[in-house]
Amino acid sequence: MSLSGADQVLAAQSHFINSAGLLNVGWQDNKGEPQQLSYQLAAGALPPLITYRPARMQEEIWQSLLREANDQFPEVQFSLARPAFELSLKSRHQDKAQAAMAWVKTRRAELEQAWLRQYYFQYFIPPDGSRAIKQDHVRIALESRSELAPLADLLKQSGATELEAYQNTTAWVLDFVQNIPYLLLDEPSGRGGRGLLTPRQVLEQNSGDCDSKVTLMVALLAQLFPELPQIMVFVPGHALLGVALPVQSNQESLMWEGQRYLLMEPTGPAELPPGQLATSSKVLVDSGQLSIQAVRTEEVGG
Repeated sequence: MSLSGADQVLAAQSHFINSAGLLNVGWQDNKGEPQQLSYQLAAGALPPLITYRPARMQEEIWQSLLREANDQFPEVQFSLARPAFELSLKSRHQDKAQAAMAWVKTRRAELEQAWLRQYYFQYFIPPDGSRAIKQDHVRIALESRSELAPLADLLKQSGATELEAYQNTTAWVLDFVQNIPYLLLDEPSGRGGRGLLTPRQVLEQNSGDCDSKVTLMVALLAQLFPELPQIMVFVPGHALLGVALPVQSNQESLMWEGQRYLLMEPTGPAELPPGQLATSSKVLVDSGQLSIQAVRTEEVGG
């Protein structure tokens, strides 16, 4: 969901050049001042992301499962009916068939978890309460940190205190990310199907949707300040960021697990400062239509 309005300052880049990996970008900050950065990302190890397709996941899991099952239970004949993926077992030994079926249930769950992790997906409970599968935005962000280090160092701001440095840097990173052009990945000009661009892809392609841009900002802040708590906030059709910074009375925030988080809109193109949300986002947050994923840097070697 792109955020804009007639009474808001809209982000606008003056230029973007990607010359063999050397990135040069110019934009006008939220004070109307021209800004420019030139940088080259470090080498990264994050593999290309795939679009989640249930049929592909089921096919790959069942193929692995049947290979293992045939080795584990040679006395049992396994037959899988597609496309429903219904498994039937035959054996002259009833006890072997029962043991095989129990093993299949346990092993299938293990293989599904392994498949999700391999391709950077996770189970998730969206605001409607139904279990879903989404890409693991936080893991993708945290595993992208080192390759973003050259850019993160350029974006880091100073302050009279550590807290002021946090605040100044967060506001500056937010302004930078908001100025990256918005691209809805479901559109034909984006990427087929529901997907996510990695932080590196957002920077090198100079475009991203809401959750791709939030993931980029999480990665940049986690690279600079791994000790600063962050949360990703998912509302229907949109994503927001929360950072554990002081909150003023006129700023939007969210209390979660005993910590108050200052909310912000990295998506753009509206240049909304920290603590200011689009009207549509505020309505969804205030009504509790949200799900939260914490950024835990220690889980990925922070």
